[in-house]
Amino acid sequence: GKILQVVMGSSAYSFTTSSASYVDVEQSSGVAWETAITPSATSSKILLSFNPSVTMLQSGASAARGTIKVLEKIGAGAYDDPSAGAVELLTMVGGYDYGASGVQIRLRPVWEFLSSTNTTDECKYKIQVETSGGTSATINGGELSTVILLEVGA
Repeated sequence: GKILQVVMGSSAYSFTTSSASYVDVEQSSGVAWETAITPSATSSKILLSFNPSVTMLQSGASAARGTIKVLEKIGAGAYDDPSAGAVELLTMVGGYDYGASGVQIRLRPVWEFLSSTNTTDECKYKIQVETSGGTSATINGGELSTVILLEVGA
């Protein structure tokens, strides 16, 4: 296939949460970080590549844990797993300190996935995060994080 178009989204907004259920990562206060592409043919596929900066932190405790995942929305539909359940695009993050004085974990996961959208409607992508046990998650933290969407022609 040939690359028909490229869309890049980026954010350096420091989004922090301690939510125990999934919440949208924001690119500014109250605004979800979403990046969209509109395929030119139903036979096209979308190659997505997310590269967020992630920090999980818990002071004065022994564990810091959380999960981050990628979601896709086609047209007016709802956000869902772009892999249709074959392989969920998520990363589980966790660490343990036997001294119970605090834990900080930093990583920069890269998700790459070829999605068969079968549409010429707009396709949007975003990431969500959840934490457990009082862990605080910071996405971007002032560092530039990116998403790159490529339309791949048949």
